[in-house]
Amino acid sequence: MEREAFLARVRAALVDLPAPPLPEALPPTFASGDGRLFERFAEELAAAGGEARRLPSFALADAVAELAAGARTAVVTPDLGPFLGRVEDGLRRAGCRVLEPTRAAAARAELGITGAALGVAATGSVLLRAGPDAPRAASLLPPTHVAVLPEERLVPGFEGLFAALPDLARGASQAVLVTGPSRTADIERTLVRGVHGPLRLVVAVVAP
Repeated sequence: MEREAFLARVRAALVDLPAPPLPEALPPTFASGDGRLFERFAEELAAAGGEARRLPSFALADAVAELAAGARTAVVTPDLGPFLGRVEDGLRRAGCRVLEPTRAAAARAELGITGAALGVAATGSVLLRAGPDAPRAASLLPPTHVAVLPEERLVPGFEGLFAALPDLARGASQAVLVTGPSRTADIERTLVRGVHGPLRLVVAVVAP
């Protein structure tokens, strides 16, 4: 049977079928100071080899200074928004030089600090956007990646993620869900960390 004749028969067979119902949209469920939600997030992230820290915003600079101890260079991204000043302050305290977040700079930086658009407690995952204010190299190339996540953007499961995704991904060139540091076992089934991305992932969950 010729291709066009076949497609015509398929179209004719489908013409009277009703469209499938749309799934019920669930509103995003954001946390509001729910320590149990963070505990679940931290447990799942630790199981994937990552680290989570919950801290108030005024302690962010101290936490960054601790994480940057011994590092000489870092890249930070503008999507940190209101946290950008505290992050840069912490890096200055640690004596860590801040580089422009270009691909070349990220490739030689020891630390990359970016914002995170959303966190999923059920899997310990963070949603990272890429765009003009969030170059993807900053989260991929440095051996240590610190993602700063506002606690109100921590959701229990994927229902909240899928409901919020259209707004969060708007204007982004890419949105990727990351769970733990980079790992691969595609060569002789030997697990190797840090090959296709950072060796260490720390998520700083900033409480209101």
